[in-house]
Amino acid sequence: MIEIAKILKPQGIKGEVKAQAYTNVEKVFDVMTECLVGDKKMHIKHISFRQGFLYIKFEEISTRNDAELLRNMIVKIDKKLLLSVKEEDEFLVDDIIGMVIYDENGNIVGQVLDIVNYGAGDIFIMKCEGRRFEVPYIKDVFKKKNNTLVADSKKILEVMV
Repeated sequence: MIEIAKILKPQGIKGEVKAQAYTNVEKVFDVMTECLVGDKKMHIKHISFRQGFLYIKFEEISTRNDAELLRNMIVKIDKKLLLSVKEEDEFLVDDIIGMVIYDENGNIVGQVLDIVNYGAGDIFIMKCEGRRFEVPYIKDVFKKKNNTLVADSKKILEVMV
């Protein structure tokens, strides 16, 4: 199972919830029919994306009070569903964390320890030779090659913080 959203709060009086998506693979929300919320299996009645947030109506939830009980819970789906709809050049965070990134010359740039997003884009928290640093994910710097990421040796130096 993979985390794809966090329920923020109830929305309206009929049991709909507002959630923050953890994935940019929005196609998964079009094909999602069930999920885990906490440890309970839930079925999707409808789901929509509005103003950057998910709005989900579960078949099992019919009142605002029931929806309130879901506040701050994590929505999870089978990872296979997400993999089936993602684009070939996209990575999942789970696949990148722990990945060792090399430059085009085969030199180690660093290992990805974590990925954070402060609003402007994804930031890789990396470690190399005992030093931790943050590198913004920029498509001009990182290229996909054989299911891994390769960094441009000149451009990576410009963005290392």
